[in-house]
Amino acid sequence: MSNWDHGCDMDKADSTKNVEVANRAFQMLICARIFVLKKLLKNLPQDTDPMVARRRWVLVQVLPPTSLGDEIFDVVVRSLRAADTEIMRSLVGSMLSEMNSLVGNAIFSKKPLFAVVDEAQVGAQYLEKSFRSSAGTDMRPVLHAFHRFLLENNFIGGIILAGTGLSREMVRTAASSNSARASHPLPFVVTEVGRFTKDDQAHEDYIRQYLILSPDSHSDQRLMERILYWFSGRWVQLLTITRHH
Repeated sequence: MSNWDHGCDMDKADSTKNVEVANRAFQMLICARIFVLKKLLKNLPQDTDPMVARRRWVLVQVLPPTSLGDEIFDVVVRSLRAADTEIMRSLVGSMLSEMNSLVGNAIFSKKPLFAVVDEAQVGAQYLEKSFRSSAGTDMRPVLHAFHRFLLENNFIGGIILAGTGLSREMVRTAASSNSARASHPLPFVVTEVGRFTKDDQAHEDYIRQYLILSPDSHSDQRLMERILYWFSGRWVQLLTITRHH
């Protein structure tokens, strides 16, 4: 075997190891999310409206409860450090089944979940040459590995990638060759979501829903100007991947 071939084999071995390590980390994240979701649903009043339940789950993710200063998701993830990857995968499946029994179809159906990955551009730029593509010819970023991990989990029915400055090229790199690994063909829908502009009246109307600003106050008007300038929004690329069932 030539030195070049030997080097390629070592690179493949390193890439495979990277995938194994990454998948373990991904499984810890998913297991923690599902565990917290199950605890939330278990403690809902029996007559909770489905929309209220969904809003509470969103709130838990946006403003996670803390324990001794640590967010609940961080606490659960750390508790899984010694857990086996396959056992965590099995645990996720069991918890998903239990949640349907706990609250019924109206709040938690048996349909596969959608995974939403926000700020996906970070994953597209981080460790950008640590994971080998399925074809074995190119190196990919951590977002590619996470996307592949999600596709290979049966409880995921669709994936949404969103982020500030998430380009079409980043999306293609993340999804390239991964979709071919799935058991069903996957359609891709890429959408650009617009933003408020500095002179957009709709932006000012939106702000006034949450802030009472006096037209006679110079400081209030200055605050409005700064909000319109700095918080005009963002361009978002959404990649939606839906499994056929």
